[in-house]
Amino acid sequence: MKKAHHRLRRLCAFLIGLVFLASGLLKLLDPVGTGLIISEYLKFFHIGFLQGASKALGMGLSLLEAATGAALVTGVFRKTTAIITSVLVLFFTAVTFILWLANPEMDCGCFGEAIHLTHAQTLLKNLVLLALALVAFLPFQNFGVSRRGKYVAFFLALPSLVFALWYNHRHLPMIDFTEFAPGVELFASLDNDYQEMDGKVPTFIYERDGQRGSFSLNNLPDSTWTFVGVDTLSRSVYRSEDKPVLSFRDAEGTYQDEMAVLGKVVTFSVYDPGKADWPLIREQAADVRAQGATPLVLTVPGEGIPQDFPVYYGDYKPLITLNRANGGATYIDNGEIISKWSPKDVPSGSEWTGLLERDSVDAFTDFTVKRRIKAQGFALYLLALLLLL
Repeated sequence: MKKAHHRLRRLCAFLIGLVFLASGLLKLLDPVGTGLIISEYLKFFHIGFLQGASKALGMGLSLLEAATGAALVTGVFRKTTAIITSVLVLFFTAVTFILWLANPEMDCGCFGEAIHLTHAQTLLKNLVLLALALVAFLPFQNFGVSRRGKYVAFFLALPSLVFALWYNHRHLPMIDFTEFAPGVELFASLDNDYQEMDGKVPTFIYERDGQRGSFSLNNLPDSTWTFVGVDTLSRSVYRSEDKPVLSFRDAEGTYQDEMAVLGKVVTFSVYDPGKADWPLIREQAADVRAQGATPLVLTVPGEGIPQDFPVYYGDYKPLITLNRANGGATYIDNGEIISKWSPKDVPSGSEWTGLLERDSVDAFTDFTVKRRIKAQGFALYLLALLLLL
């Protein structure tokens, strides 16, 4: 009877570990996206002074979840892991209970961008984990001892998790779960199968160094711009149920969305102009133009944008969703997203020639398959390490 109870406790701890490991790994796949999720939580709980650390907090949380999951699966440091797991489960349950009551328009982010749950579903998940934790850790004693091989597996897994976090931050997520993932066809107002409605878009006119620009209410410039007045633009608004909208405008406030879906286009999305490597972007855009494709530099208004650099203005959220890297490149062929790169991985002039001449389906398949093989290979390696060693 005692042996059966011990096995039940280990089974419950193992199940919690699998959930924690999956949750942590999916967050590790998208460090920037995890930072955005943490930022939403900070806004909701009115602790905005931590906004600057949202990415670091997200990375730390994802590593903690994955490491705790690995410890639960292998069964190492059982008492310490039981304490950490209990605190995390209680904390997550309390937070999700508040979200369930308030029902804000935000995703829990439990599994990154891969799996979206409602607040009720998230609360139910955490209540199940809480019940499993009660069985696994109470009474809080006699946890047993793991084999030495499990400690070896755990300490091999830890640097692997850190490497995965670094790789996905440095080279973009191995698997893109966003609405602008490779293979997705962008919204195109040239198509005829969209619902259309006329709308009035209020814009705010600002001026800086003799240059005027139009900005939306959700994308106002910084204090270096001087407010001039308000204008209202007439715009046809299109919607599609299955195609995302990539919307941007020129300095006069005219929307130029169709430019992204005509021919071969490479966008350079800059969501933090002050930290972008503008000389590198200028060089890469020139390479793209020299090979016959259209470079589009999409940014948000702010300090640091070269005045002699042709840019278009978009909103922060779509730009950071389009490409997680600040200044990252995205290749689009006739409205279909083919591939993405972080700034340091963007092809050079000669490499662009071969890429642009390839069939878009082949280029997309080659790019996507390679990244998925890396992600699946890493996941299988980690599971084999934790379960078989």
